[in-house]
Amino acid sequence: MLQIIKINLLPYREALVQKQKQQFKYLMLFALLAGIGLAILGYFALSARVSAQESRNTVLKSGIAQLDTEIVQIKKLQAERDNFLARKDQVEVLENKRFEAARILDTLNTLVPDGLYLTSITPQDKNPSTYVINGKAISDGKIAVFMRNLPTTGLFGTPELLNIKRDNDAQSFSLQVNVNIPNSQNTPTAASSVAPPPASAPEVSQSEAEKTAPPTPASGVAQ
Repeated sequence: MLQIIKINLLPYREALVQKQKQQFKYLMLFALLAGIGLAILGYFALSARVSAQESRNTVLKSGIAQLDTEIVQIKKLQAERDNFLARKDQVEVLENKRFEAARILDTLNTLVPDGLYLTSITPQDKNPSTYVINGKAISDGKIAVFMRNLPTTGLFGTPELLNIKRDNDAQSFSLQVNVNIPNSQNTPTAASSVAPPPASAPEVSQSEAEKTAPPTPASGVAQ
């Protein structure tokens, strides 16, 4: 008995190609879904990072705002401190000025020689520690003695003679001197800081006094 040869007349190649196309479509669909999933995951990851950064930025902004408020308060406290220190300095200056006039007058009373009296003591506007002393004397020698006596107290500096002129029977003079006022902490009272009287100064000769003597002016600081 003869075997019958079977011949497949179906288009198997087209079926194979169709099957491969179908598999490709499945692969493409899977790749598309995987890409969409990865994109969604990336979006959520980026969104989470952006949200975390925004929260950190919010924290930083709130901290900066708090620091700005504290800086304003610190500046206010510094201004109050500077104001307090300025008022403290003013109080110290007033404490120094409190006894300054009395000390100057008490010290000058011990320095003024006989035959000389003072008419005014005026502080300068530009330098309050510098005083201009005006007075009259019977002779130039009395003025020289008074100027030599001033630095011996430690309260006055070296005087500078501004002018001197003849006024009737007396010599009118004007001199400038610096006053060294110590701090109020070192000067509890005015009376305790009055300088001791200087050593006796040489007197002018009698003949010179007779020539230039005015009608007996009162010695000491004029009131």
